[in-house]
Amino acid sequence: MVGPPKTLQDLRRVEGAVRVTCRACKAVKLYDLEELIIDRRFRRLSMEWEAVRRTMPCRNCDSTDTRVDGVPFGQDDVERRARRSRALLMNLALAVLDDASRRARDEDVCVPATRLALRVLRPYLPDRELLVTFWTAAETGRGKPHGPALQAMRWIVTKLVDAGHPVWAEFR
Repeated sequence: MVGPPKTLQDLRRVEGAVRVTCRACKAVKLYDLEELIIDRRFRRLSMEWEAVRRTMPCRNCDSTDTRVDGVPFGQDDVERRARRSRALLMNLALAVLDDASRRARDEDVCVPATRLALRVLRPYLPDRELLVTFWTAAETGRGKPHGPALQAMRWIVTKLVDAGHPVWAEFR
């Protein structure tokens, strides 16, 4: 990424976080990027970087006189790169499952791609019960209006978030 980010999602490319420094009370708060995206989306606030810089309040004194910076992470740390590749693999598997869960009502999604995505997610979940539930819901949910595979997908995402895994905001 060259230059300042245009949106909060641009910070994902550099594994960024957001640091808010209050000029009034000198408090410094480092925000997790995905949590900040979820919070701003929930409150229907803009994701544009300039809007974020103008509207981020201090969490200690609620002052709006703050300095907001994007904090990129270095690429030379081996553990950080390994964590990033695991997170990318997990979130791509979630993207495959999300697509399959949305199509499960209309067509058969029990295909090798879905099976591979479930296998990729297995190390991240404490037990395989949710993965079996997803597969069963995808098999039996064809033609049902309420989409049981979509609910199983939400349970998987909830378990991953509860376990502390870096799940992209789009799935939360």
